[in-house]
Amino acid sequence: MARKREASRIKTAGQILVNKLTQIVKEFPQLDEVHLFYRELADVLVGVGNLKQSLGALNWAAKMIKVFTDQTLRRVRRVREAEEAARLRSRAYGRMASIISRVENDLEFLKEASSQLRQLPSIDTETITIVVAGYANVGKSTFVKQVSTAKPEINIYPFTTKGIILGHKKTPSGRCQIVDTPGLLDRPLHERNQIERQAILALKHLAYSIVFIFDPSETCGYSFTHQLNLYHEINKEFAHIPFIKVLNKVDLTDPATIKRAKTLLGDHSFETVAEEGVGVQEVFKEALTLASQSSKSLTLQPS
Repeated sequence: MARKREASRIKTAGQILVNKLTQIVKEFPQLDEVHLFYRELADVLVGVGNLKQSLGALNWAAKMIKVFTDQTLRRVRRVREAEEAARLRSRAYGRMASIISRVENDLEFLKEASSQLRQLPSIDTETITIVVAGYANVGKSTFVKQVSTAKPEINIYPFTTKGIILGHKKTPSGRCQIVDTPGLLDRPLHERNQIERQAILALKHLAYSIVFIFDPSETCGYSFTHQLNLYHEINKEFAHIPFIKVLNKVDLTDPATIKRAKTLLGDHSFETVAEEGVGVQEVFKEALTLASQSSKSLTLQPS
């Protein structure tokens, strides 16, 4: 009875620890299988290498506890004295505690990482996505609101204090997403730190087309030259993604300024008054067409 009692205690303690460690590992997604958008954001937040290392440490700990538990149970079944069984149980508890102690830092890191990763926005990476860019106050959020079927959502985004603005639109070819990221694609990339820059570049795995909105009236507070410089900078970083150039607030801009702006932009650009919905649907239709073509192109590329 003493052997059975001590064996039951050892087995229960081992199973609890192994199950808990295994559960923690399983709660984290397989990083090599998640969409590149989320993988890069996870790398910015917690470091994919650090995450893999800590998860590996927990796997090691679970395996060691399982092996030691099985070894000890075999020894307990062979003892003849109750004191010896109790001694083996005490020794097993100590060894399990020692193994857990060795991965204590990994457990703390994973706890913090889990909290950080929960902050990532919930975006459907399988849906065609249109990203809106341009300086603050040029009319981006108004554009998203105008083309969205319902009121846009504002989700937490750990790299900006304003949160990501996510709109949805039902189209004949299916559902699509329109995304504005206040605090990210609204000022020069060379002014960003490495974390912000990596968070911005993660969007290249999400965007099928980019609507870049200009304010030629400059009532946004930024000169057209600054806006044009930002466009060229972002266009260079997202070179493989089609851009749609939009001159918004044309009702507040004199014709000569609009003409000059269109000349500086070079090829085709759209004119809108987003606040009143003028020209917005035409822009969306073009963005969706280019996004759909981009989607097909990505699908046809060899793996």
